[in-house]
Amino acid sequence: MDDRPGADRQKVEDVVERLAERLGIPTPELQADYVFLPANYVTVAEALDEAEPGWRDETLITPPEP
Repeated sequence: MDDRPGADRQKVEDVVERLAERLGIPTPELQADYVFLPANYVTVAEALDEAEPGWRDETLITPPEP
């Protein structure tokens, strides 16, 4: 997953932190505008729906390809 051009970096970090809490993993660091998450797309997408409802419509992050 990567943050979109012009995205507020702090907001992206906040979303990643909430996502990590829901996945039960340590908060991953953003590296070169990317964040590495578990490979299970469905699990990550569901947790992201809980952490940041409407994330698919916002301009903060680009989801990974399933």
